[in-house]
Amino acid sequence: MDFQLSETHRSLRKEVRTFAEKEIAPIAATIDRDQSFPSELFERLAELGYAGGGVPPAYQGTFSNYLSVVITGEELARVSASIPVALFPHSILCAHNIFRYGSEAQKERYLPVLARGRRWGAMALAEEAAGSDIFSLRTKAKRSGNDYVLRGSKTYITNVPFAEVYLVFAKTGEGDGPENISAFIVERDSEGFSFGKTFDKMGMRGSPTGRLFFKNCKTPAKNLLGGEEGIGYRQLFKGMDVERVSWASIALGIAQASFESALNYSKKRRQFKKPLIDFQMIQYMISEMAVNVEAARLLTYKGASLLDRGMNARFEASAAKLFSAEAAVKTSGDAVQIHGGAGYMKNHAVERYFRDAKILTVAAGSSEVQRMIIAHELKRKDRNEAFIC
Repeated sequence: MDFQLSETHRSLRKEVRTFAEKEIAPIAATIDRDQSFPSELFERLAELGYAGGGVPPAYQGTFSNYLSVVITGEELARVSASIPVALFPHSILCAHNIFRYGSEAQKERYLPVLARGRRWGAMALAEEAAGSDIFSLRTKAKRSGNDYVLRGSKTYITNVPFAEVYLVFAKTGEGDGPENISAFIVERDSEGFSFGKTFDKMGMRGSPTGRLFFKNCKTPAKNLLGGEEGIGYRQLFKGMDVERVSWASIALGIAQASFESALNYSKKRRQFKKPLIDFQMIQYMISEMAVNVEAARLLTYKGASLLDRGMNARFEASAAKLFSAEAAVKTSGDAVQIHGGAGYMKNHAVERYFRDAKILTVAAGSSEVQRMIIAHELKRKDRNEAFIC
């Protein structure tokens, strides 16, 4: 095992960190306060190739490997987690899934414009009665001539309302089984498509989230992802490991930023005539934070590396998502504690880190769901082959 990053990955980290600190850090507090995602920032993400991070060069993107994706997510989230939370639904959940499962015609039509940032993408899965329970989807799609007609609604969808291309999951059959779920590429200007007001959120306020409505919404039959009904669940299921690893990287970035802030503050802040870092309880908290960050990084990078080698990473992806999300909540909470009263104030970034972190234990598969997946993987007969113990 080689724990050293390649020169390419080290250069990528430096590039993303420089961009984030120079162009995102000055507005991070503002976009959180105003609950806004500046369009000019997305233009910059596109110019630098980050919007095409889920699309390979053959379709004018910049995707090369999943380790690069998580390094990008980590470094962006270290400054503002809202940025990768808005970016990944575009580049990974929408564009990358079209690349992996779309027909050649779908790839040629949508990937270049998504990769260059000409259009912004999103994925629409969640509903009021269907979060992790995707078999309870109520949005339905029925073939009508050369179109599919969609009826239903979606909620908690990131990048509403400005996304223009949505990957929408709907039922194309009457039963509750996976064979009745299909995915469609739906454009914002489609007949019968509309969206509601964005939600007022506790955290990740720089990434807009809202509802979608499909009232006899028409999308061309050629926009059925992969050109076949009933394979949407398989497409979603296979893409979940990538989603979990990418979200783990966001949690990792928050944890890293929280640790850095707490460490620096504990060295500068003096109480009883000595720095906080000299107190044993603070040393305990700081050391725990450092270990959690490092463990989260190793789990996340391992999951990405397995995906890059085309290996099964279901256990590793869920473990990375679970541990990193929980570590982000714990580390950001401890950072607030170390900052004391100052950490509770809006002018300190740790307050934002703490609010941002919590959703990571809920979205993209809750911590409880990740534990279920891990337990399921542990029951597999061949699972022990992956462990050295």
